[in-house]
This record gives sequence, structure tokens and C-alpha cells, in this order.
Amino acid sequence: MTPKLQHRIRAAGLLVEAGRILLVKHVVGDDTYWIPPGGGFESDTDASTRDTVRREFFEETGLEVDVGPLVYVREFAEPAMGRFHMELFYRIDARRGEPTLANLKGLGGDEFDIRELAWISREELAALPFYPAELLDDAWDRLAPALPTIRHLGLQT
Repeated sequence: MTPKLQHRIRAAGLLVEAGRILLVKHVVGDDTYWIPPGGGFESDTDASTRDTVRREFFEETGLEVDVGPLVYVREFAEPAMGRFHMELFYRIDARRGEPTLANLKGLGGDEFDIRELAWISREELAALPFYPAELLDDAWDRLAPALPTIRHLGLQT
């Protein structure tokens, strides 16, 4: 019998400007990786996953954003941790403010894991530990159309 897994919904935003994507650098123990700003859906504060993106983007980047269409869906399981994740990636259509990590102070968790915020070009991204890797080449073109098609990135374990 398969053990019951705790479900987690994560929503993130993809903000590309002038050929660069805005990413946050996480350092957790010996692991270092770059990911789009985002985080877990919180049922007590988020009415939707778009609300999650707005809240998390502000916490992690200091930017107020307009969340556009859903672009990617990714599922992954961590059986050893007892978790199953559903990730949703939305295009960011507009932003207000300048990127800063100042909003992380006092939040715990990400406050200690997120070490940097940077605009990364496609060429630079290829040399970094980046998740999810499936977005590495695909995102640049998929984000351009007015209404991009949604791509399911599959189930990963």
C-alpha cells in the first residue's frame, strides 16, 4: 500500500524583461539553486493561486505584480518526505517597484534561504543550477504570445 502523501500547492511568477528573467537564489545546506519567485498556497491568506503569486512575489522581490495567464503545470513527488507537490507557473504581465530582498526580514524560512535576487539572461541561466530545468529553453518563447498555451511538465519523483 502506498503511504498517504501530504499535498502542497506552489505558485510562482515568470517575469522576463529585456531578455532576462528575474530569479531568486536559494542556499539550503549544501544545495544552491535558482528558481522563479513563488511559494506555497496559504489557505488563510490566499483566495487563489494568483493571490499566492502576488503575495510571494512581493515578499521575495519587493515588487507588486499583475499576474497573467497560467503557462506551466508541474507535478513532483517526494515520497521520502511524504509530500506531493503541484506547481503552477504564471506569466507576470506588469510590475511596480524595484527588486529588493528587504521584505524577507522577519518572515523566517525564506529569509534565511534566499540569498540573492537577480535578472538572469538565457545564456547565464544555462550555467546555473536552475529549477525546473524544463523551463530553461522553453520559457523564453512560450511567454511571448498574448495567450500562451499551457504546458504540463509531467510528473517527477
